[in-house]
Amino acid sequence: MITKMITKIAEKIARKIRTRRRNSSLSRSRSSRRSGVGTARLLRPAIAALTLWGLVLHSISPTSAAADTEHVSSDSPEAWAMFYFTSVTVFSGLGTPRAREPWSVDFALELGNIPHLDTEERRVGFHGTKVENLNNSPILARPILTFGLPWSTSLSLAYIPPIRVLGVKPNLFAMAIERPIYERGPWSFGARLHGQLGKSKGAFTCPGYAARYEPGSDGNPYGCEGKSRDRVIQNYVGLELSGSYRIESLDDLTPYLTLGANYLDTEFHVRARTFGSDDYSKIAAEIWTFSLGTGLGYAFTDNTWVSLGVFYTPLTVDREPPASEQHESLVNVRAQVAYQLW
Repeated sequence: MITKMITKIAEKIARKIRTRRRNSSLSRSRSSRRSGVGTARLLRPAIAALTLWGLVLHSISPTSAAADTEHVSSDSPEAWAMFYFTSVTVFSGLGTPRAREPWSVDFALELGNIPHLDTEERRVGFHGTKVENLNNSPILARPILTFGLPWSTSLSLAYIPPIRVLGVKPNLFAMAIERPIYERGPWSFGARLHGQLGKSKGAFTCPGYAARYEPGSDGNPYGCEGKSRDRVIQNYVGLELSGSYRIESLDDLTPYLTLGANYLDTEFHVRARTFGSDDYSKIAAEIWTFSLGTGLGYAFTDNTWVSLGVFYTPLTVDREPPASEQHESLVNVRAQVAYQLW
């Protein structure tokens, strides 16, 4: 579904450019022809990014959910858990896009906390009746490479490799293309298109501490016969607008604000053996969410920057009892240190 959405956007932009070029070729005014070409040139980075992202989604993302996959409501406890941890990984900007020198390269390390969930928040299995093993790693670390491109555009690539840390093995690739859209004096505004493909593996349904007890006992009421090998698919695509103000009197300290819309496409695959039977059940859920971010950016030198911010995504969940929606949103803190390599 994400692939189709990206493809439609790219095709729509391409049609607009072709229409502009056709009109400009029929016009006798040289200035009109230059205006049409200029517009096309400004849109080329967006077309390239959308096309690349569509190809990556088509080649890497799993096919549509199989017939045996249960599609759960977006406010169900299972869906809430998938949306919550996918939102933790959203590749939001920690500041407003800035114009970089073409073909410059920046390296950055981003750190974000993964909030600890209490027992009731982790009660998401079997329609909100089973407590799952969701408190694993408390931190998300993400290395990022950013490339300066023509037309004041930048391309950022981030990858969390499949290295098992504290019981979780992520494999997440994220990409973003951004550019400033207005800069005057201390004010700056920009736009960022971003998305992610990947999955995380872990013993979420049958942790090792439960499997040590006899199946059906108080310590193992759901009959786990060993650690599960579950995986959660965390794909999404998003668009973000941002603004910032550089405070010259505070050594160019720069507060920023971001507002984004994100489409989350998630699945959870159980890989467990319980009470002598293999459990390979699958669930899927999708949702549009919005996000807010705010924080501060500061340049230590011409080549080194640091940013600190707070990221917020409102989420709701229908738990029983009571059978009513509750607001259990994500709020996490993020920090990033960046250095221009060349």
